[in-house]
Amino acid sequence: MRKSWQNPLLLLAAAALVAGAVLGNLVVLAVGWLLAYGSRRLTEGEKKGAVIVLPGLAVTAGIVWLWGRTERRWGEPIAEGHMSDAIGETWPWVVRGAAVASALYLVWRSQRQK
Repeated sequence: MRKSWQNPLLLLAAAALVAGAVLGNLVVLAVGWLLAYGSRRLTEGEKKGAVIVLPGLAVTAGIVWLWGRTERRWGEPIAEGHMSDAIGETWPWVVRGAAVASALYLVWRSQRQK
């Protein structure tokens, strides 16, 4: 049996998230997350997972990364007084990671059979 793509709105949201991550465009990312949150296909828990939990986990990972650098546990240590520079280097990767994680989740949920 051939499996067809389900729910184009979720796939459009995932595509917007991937495009926003590649381009580094926050407006496109916001559109992707808004489309996901506005979807009637997802349950409330799934919406929160895609739009709040996964991005929250990415932010947590970014904070842990910066903490590890501050404590000289991994990565290049952050020089005294240069935390804002380190945050500026880290946050784009955190946002991209959040967007890709959300996009993968949305593609997975779009294939669910009702």
